Formats: sequence, C-alpha cells, structure tokens
Amino acid sequence: MQIKKLLPILLAGLLLSSCQQEPTAKNSKAVEAIAQSKHQWTGIAVSNSNRIFVNFPFWSDNTPVSVAEIVDGKAVPYPTKNWNNRKKPDGFLAVQSVFIDSNNNLWVLDTRNPRFSGVDSIGPVLYRFNLQTDQLVKQYNFNNNHFVQNSYFNDVRIDNEKQTAYITDSGDGALIVLNLKTGNAKRVLNNHPATHAETDYLMINDKMWKNSVDADGIALSPDRKHLFFTALSGHTLYRIPTRALLKTLITDNELAASIDTVMHIPATDGMLFDDKGNLWMGGLENNSINVLQKNGNLVQMVQDSVIRWADSFSKDTAGNILFTTSQIHLQPENKKAYEVIKLKPSRLNPAPLNKILMVITSHGLLGETGDSTGYYLSEVSHAYYTFKEAGFQITFASPEGGKSPIDGKNMKDPLNKKFMTDKTAQKAIQNAIPANEVNPSDYRAIYYAGGHGTMWDFPQNSALQTASKKIYENGGIVSAVCHGPSGLVNIKLSDNNYLVNNKTVAGFTNEEEHAAGLEAVVPFLLESKLKTRGAKFEEAPIFQEKVVSDQRLVTGQNPASAKGAAEQIVRVLTFKNPQ
Repeated sequence: MQIKKLLPILLAGLLLSSCQQEPTAKNSKAVEAIAQSKHQWTGIAVSNSNRIFVNFPFWSDNTPVSVAEIVDGKAVPYPTKNWNNRKKPDGFLAVQSVFIDSNNNLWVLDTRNPRFSGVDSIGPVLYRFNLQTDQLVKQYNFNNNHFVQNSYFNDVRIDNEKQTAYITDSGDGALIVLNLKTGNAKRVLNNHPATHAETDYLMINDKMWKNSVDADGIALSPDRKHLFFTALSGHTLYRIPTRALLKTLITDNELAASIDTVMHIPATDGMLFDDKGNLWMGGLENNSINVLQKNGNLVQMVQDSVIRWADSFSKDTAGNILFTTSQIHLQPENKKAYEVIKLKPSRLNPAPLNKILMVITSHGLLGETGDSTGYYLSEVSHAYYTFKEAGFQITFASPEGGKSPIDGKNMKDPLNKKFMTDKTAQKAIQNAIPANEVNPSDYRAIYYAGGHGTMWDFPQNSALQTASKKIYENGGIVSAVCHGPSGLVNIKLSDNNYLVNNKTVAGFTNEEEHAAGLEAVVPFLLESKLKTRGAKFEEAPIFQEKVVSDQRLVTGQNPASAKGAAEQIVRVLTFKNPQ
C-alpha cells in the first residue's frame, strides 16, 4: 500500500484555493452542479429531508473545515465551528466520509490520519449525530487490533437492523465490522487480494495517475444480505455475504471462501445502491458514471467533462443521484472548482457496456509455401455465438479491414455452418473495420481469433497493441486463442511492462506446431515467444482444450479452447445473480 504517494498530488491541488470556476455541466436538465467549493471535498450524504452534508479530508493545511452542511450552495461548518477545530482533542481531525443511515442519522468517519502521516494516538473514530437535534449521540473508538499505523478508514455503511457498521481500510487493505450495540469490532480479510490494490496506477483520460489504494468503495445491498466492495486501484467488484461477516467464530480463510467476484468494472471510488437495487459507480478512466443494474447488466449512464473524479455518492428523496468531484488525478493548472453534481436518472440515456471486439487476420499466405491460410473458422464461430447468446454485441476488426481469408473451413461443425449462412454475421465479418479505426473505449473486451495468418500481421500492428492496452487499462478483458496470442507478444502497458509478463497464459504449443509440420514456416514459435516476454506458459496434452484466466487476460491453447475461452470472458464480464 502506497497511499502516502497521494500527498504531494493532493497538496498541489489544494493550493488552488482561490480558483473558483463557473459550473461546467453541459446538460442542465440531466447533469447539474448545485454547489461549489475552493476546498477539496470527498464524501457526501443527503438526509431524508434533503439536507446535504459533505466532508473535507485533512490532506493539507488548506482545509479549514472537516464536515459541513450545504446551505444555499455554501458549506457551513457542521455541527459547530468548535467541532471543526482540529486543535480540540474531542473534535474532528481528518474526516474521510459521511453517511446517512435509514434512521436519518449522520455518521462521520474520522481516519485520525492527517496528511497520511499515520494514525494518531486516539485512533480512528466513528461518530453518530441525530439530525433532529444536531447533537452527537454516540462515538465509537477502535483499538490497535483494528488498525495499523498507515490505516486509512475510508468509507462506511450502516445496517440498523443488524446494528452493524462496515468500514473499508484503504491504507492497509481490510474490512472492519463494528457491532453498534457492544462497540466491539473486528478486522477481517487483512491479507486477502480482494481488499488490496490490483495495480499501482490508473490511466485516466490517457494520462497515468500512479498510486496504489486498497479497499475503498463499499455498498450494502438493499436487502442487507451482501456487502459489495472494491479497491480504488483496481477493476474487480466483489461481494461477501453479511451473514459470514457477522459470525463471531469464523476464520479469514472461511470468509475468503464466501467472497464472490461480481464482475470486472471500470475503476471507481465511491458506490451507492439506489432504491431500485441498481449499483451506482464512477468511471474514473473517462469521466463517466456507470451502473450495475438490478438485472446484472452494466451500463454507462453519462460521460461528461464535468465529472472530474466522481468521489462519493448519495441520493435525495426524489431519486436524484448526487456526487462530489474531488479531482484527485488532476494537476493544479487543470483543476476547476470542486462541485456537488446532481444527476436526474430519468433524463439520462444509459448505454449498455456490452461490446466485444473480435480481431481476425488479414494475412492469407502461409509463409513461402504457396499455401493459403487465414483466420481459423471455429475459433470465430464458437466464440461469436457464445458472446451473442450472452447478450454481447460483436464488432469485427482486422489489420487491414474488409474481407479476410478463412482457414479450417469445416462445414461438419454445426456452428461453422451456421456462421457461414448467417447473413448478419457474414455482413459483419466481411466488413471488418481496419485496426487503426478502432475506438478502444467502445469495448469491454478484445478477442484475438487464431489461425496461422495471425503470426504474420498481428505482432507488429501498433493499432491493435494500443487498442488492447487501453481496453485492458480501462478494466476490460484481453483474450486470445490458439495462434491469436501472437497479437499479445508485443503489447506493452503504460508502465512499460509487457502485458503477458508474469501472467499465466495458454496458446498454440511448440509441440502442436511441430505436429502440424510448420515449425520452420512460421516466423517464430508462439510458446517460446510468450515465454521470452515473461509469460508463465501452461499447456494441456496436444490438441486438448486448455483455457487460462489471469488478471483480465484470458487465453486458450487451440481451436478446441475457443468456446471455453469465450465462456470465461462472459463469466468475468457479467453477473447473473446481482441480488
């Protein structure tokens, strides 16, 4: 965990205290800036009478207030100025989030970790305020079993029925489960990958934001049966049954066994379930807001330059979604006013995030043999119908675009026959778009179909490499089957590491190439090349199915693996049991 790296970025941004800008929302009917500040805020909470509360994290001395209520568009210290006096030991110090529960109580989570300098001697504190009286009702303190020196208690959700608070620790990945009746707490999943950062950078609008932040966003399902969570530096949404978290005698190994991988998502900070059971999330990479709908579909609700790092979410009584913009990723010269944005869902037009790019070769000659080659038909047809049946849209692309040569045209294969007589499929594949016209942001996955032709035109195609890198770094899937992984061998990520480096992969093996009698014809042996790029190569017996999935990289060994690879892609991009 490297959360202290945030400090210089945040300090620089907060020096812009005098730069207050006009609202920049493009569509006032659907996207509206309702409050602004010259100071950086993160959390937001809206009461059942539509009172709006925000908090300002103590990331620099240019943070005069910790918790405020938005009154007539301005931030007024809450509940009093004295509470916001950091010199008082019984006041707020370094508040990271605010939350309003179903009983209309305001909860304030104080990290007690100012400027990421380490948790102070008091330790993190959770406060509960009665909004009828604006008085403190209860204060919960944590002991050394619940936090470590670099802990940063980030976000909180309250279950009044079970009298439990759930908290994420983004400084040293873990979940905290607090019994609100007894005040007893426990720290769980402290060493589990699900609570830790998956990467040490995000690519936001094609610019690297280098940081490593652990478990951050958290949301309690409307039926309170599952807790959803994700690392800020990552692209995997998880859930865990609350009944498991509430057990008094349960090991971390037993808890780990109950974790579900929901799906791979664009990176998000905060999360919120609305009253309809839809999970609202940010889209940090491209200034968007995304929703995992109750039916399990992932959609983009809106994309707008005004959405400068959607930080935390809340909702008002009319069903509008409110969020703060914290602009964590921006350099000082690019920052504008920090805003509270209101979204009106009924005026938004969600776009399904369900497109897959299927790449085929344009190369039709088998080296200098005089024989023909091309894409291997079953590796296209089997994947195509697997994707279609799962509700995905498929776009074909190739290095040159247009019609591509075919190999392996076995019409005894029913899916091959179906594909070759499918007018929609044939129109799409015969009009494949050129690789240099691909817009990577349109796709949640890229799938490289195999065939020997790929060995000549996939590896050096820079447009395909760029598209794959962007899809992957935006939380999508990169996949390839048989000789298709030839398209992976030269892909480098923004950190200058090869995509396949230190990842487990499959592909057409050296043994299979020898069996095909083409080891001296192809420009290189695929298995060997992948290994030189740092991949950990796995294989099944010759020409037997083998599918490997590792960190959003899905690969298959040979034609027999095409359907299995496609099924694995569908699994990691969909969620069939959202509630």
